[in-house]
Amino acid sequence: MPKEYEFRPDSAHTDSLDKIFLSQRQRFSLLRWTLYALFFLLGLIVQDVVLYRVDYLGGGTDLVPCIIFMITALEGGETGSVFALLASLVYYFSGSAPGPYMIPAITFLAVFAAIFRQACLPRGFFSILLCTTLSMVLYELILFGMGVFLGNIPLSWLRPMMLTALLTQAALPVCYPIARVIGKIGGEVWKE
Repeated sequence: MPKEYEFRPDSAHTDSLDKIFLSQRQRFSLLRWTLYALFFLLGLIVQDVVLYRVDYLGGGTDLVPCIIFMITALEGGETGSVFALLASLVYYFSGSAPGPYMIPAITFLAVFAAIFRQACLPRGFFSILLCTTLSMVLYELILFGMGVFLGNIPLSWLRPMMLTALLTQAALPVCYPIARVIGKIGGEVWKE
């Protein structure tokens, strides 16, 4: 005669989410990076739908690299580098990036800006503004250099491209508070 405690089959109802064991910190980190990705995608959509039409003295805005540089500078070199690489890949494959050479350029500039900010500057709006501005100027210079090298643009486009780098910084006071609020989800992961 079988004993009732020997074998009991598992219940037929199982939820796939029950098998995911995430700590509270991991859930907050997942939420933070999901919101960063949505913020980046929103910036990509706004740039492609609305801001590409804005033209002031030949210059416009380039919101997507600005958002990548800003988030990477906020998060630091270690975790921000992964975001910069993935975001630059999405930027290129969305069809908005000028060419495949921008993937390593954006990634390198973003990581350099994050490491520079961590090593030399305190965490705050003005340090992020400085790092993002320098990154945008270098990004536009790389873009200009590649365009001239490939024969796509004339040398006279340097002034409008530098104007684009500076006009893009007008979006930073709007984007920074959003990114900063997202970055505070789950608390500070590292201390400087």
